[in-house]
Amino acid sequence: MSTMLSQVAVLVEKDLRIEGRTRQTLGIVLVLGILITSVLGLGLSSQPQLAALGAPAILWVAYLFSGVLCFEKTMAVERQEGALAGLLLAPIDRSVIFAAKLFTNLLLMLGTAAVITAVGLLFFNFSLAAAPLGFVLVIAISMLGFAALGTLLSALASSTRLQGGFLAMLLFPLILPLVIASTVQINAMFRPGATGADTGGLAILGAFDLIFLVTSWIVFELVLEP
Repeated sequence: MSTMLSQVAVLVEKDLRIEGRTRQTLGIVLVLGILITSVLGLGLSSQPQLAALGAPAILWVAYLFSGVLCFEKTMAVERQEGALAGLLLAPIDRSVIFAAKLFTNLLLMLGTAAVITAVGLLFFNFSLAAAPLGFVLVIAISMLGFAALGTLLSALASSTRLQGGFLAMLLFPLILPLVIASTVQINAMFRPGATGADTGGLAILGAFDLIFLVTSWIVFELVLEP
C-alpha cells in the first residue's frame, strides 16, 4: 500500500509540476468558468430574485463545462510525445495512473470551483452566510464523483478519433443525477428556516461518489490505451 501511495504521489507531483510550469490547463479552465458565470450573471441581472434562486444550478453549468475542458487537458498531456505509452510500460498498476489522474483533476476542479463560486456570489446576489460549511461540503463531495467519472471518460474519449464535444456528450448525461442531487441539497440548505446540510442528501451524494469511484476504478484499465 505504501508503495502504491508513493507511486501515486510521484505521478501527481509530475502533473502539478507540468501545470505549474505551463499554467495552460488551470488558466484556460478558469477563464472559461468565469466567462460562463459572468455571461449568465449579466443576463439575469435584471431579475435578481431569479438569479439568486437559480444560482446553484447556474454554478453547476460553469463547473460542468470547465470540468470537461480540465479533464481533456490533463489527459492530453499524457498523449503528447508518447508519454502515456511510456507510462504504461512502467512497472506500475494502471489503477495507480487512475488514482493519480483523479487526484490531479480533483485538485484542479476544487480550485476552479472556488474561483467560479466567488464570481457567482458577486453576480447572483447569493449569500453563503446561512450555511457556508455545508455548501463547501456538498460541493467537495460532488466534485469527487464528478472528477472520478470525468477521469474515466476522458481516458475513453482520448483513445478514440472523436474529439471536441465527445467527452461532454458522454459525461453530461451520466453526471446529471449527481448534479441534480447536489443542486437540490444546496437549495434545501439555503431555504428559509433550514438548519443546515441534510444527512440524507449527503448520503445520496456519497452513494453517487461510491458508484462512480468503484466503476471508474474497475473500467479505467480496460479503456486506457496508448
